Amino acid sequence: MKNRNMIMLAVLITALVCSQAVFAGGTKEEVLEQGAQEAPVQVPAGPEEDPDTLLQRFSYAFGYLSAMSFIQQGIEIESEFFARAVRDSYAGDEPVMSIEDMNKALEEYQMKLQSDAMEMEDQQAKLNLAQAEEFLAENALRDGVVTTDSGLQYLIVKEGSGPKPAASDVVTVHYTGTFIDEMVFDSSHMRGEPVSFPLGGVIPGWTEGLQYMNVGSTAMLYLHPDLAYGRRGSPPNIGPNELLIFEVELIDIE
Repeated sequence: MKNRNMIMLAVLITALVCSQAVFAGGTKEEVLEQGAQEAPVQVPAGPEEDPDTLLQRFSYAFGYLSAMSFIQQGIEIESEFFARAVRDSYAGDEPVMSIEDMNKALEEYQMKLQSDAMEMEDQQAKLNLAQAEEFLAENALRDGVVTTDSGLQYLIVKEGSGPKPAASDVVTVHYTGTFIDEMVFDSSHMRGEPVSFPLGGVIPGWTEGLQYMNVGSTAMLYLHPDLAYGRRGSPPNIGPNELLIFEVELIDIE
């Protein structure tokens, strides 16, 4: 019974992975183009005729979408052994590996995937940090850009005439957040309404930066990762050590 439950769980997990690939995997061309670089596989020959019956069409669809999901996730498959395992299972043949060894193999491969992902994230964090520091070094030379003791950089685009907030205040703002490449990752303008929040409850760059602004001002805030989301980032939109740029309009202080 335990073995049967394990097999059923594996089937359900595979089906879930496949369903996620359909909704989140992008177009077939995008997935296959990415996979061609990340997870090359050796594909055994199959029947030459096209699937006709419902069972044949289901089998082909299930196999194709499974492979797309594996490719998308960078999971390499020795497809000859995969096909052999399927044949052995459906034929009722004794498996060449014990269930214990299968579980061990799955656990070891999962650990490998996690290790690879951590290594890639570490490399991305180092690259992002280098790009952030290079950008800020150049940006500090621009007219009107002020660099504070914390490393925050800001530029007053439009000077307001109202009061300046304290860290204990609740403020109302409109803003647009972009990366170095000017890609927008968040915007209150796109949502069609400003946002209000306690100034002391946001990322350090905002808490500090808005205190330099009068109500009615618009400013650019250039945030070193240490003043934003740091090494951890804010998945899935903000990567590790990502420099963030905000255009902020201070509308009101409550």
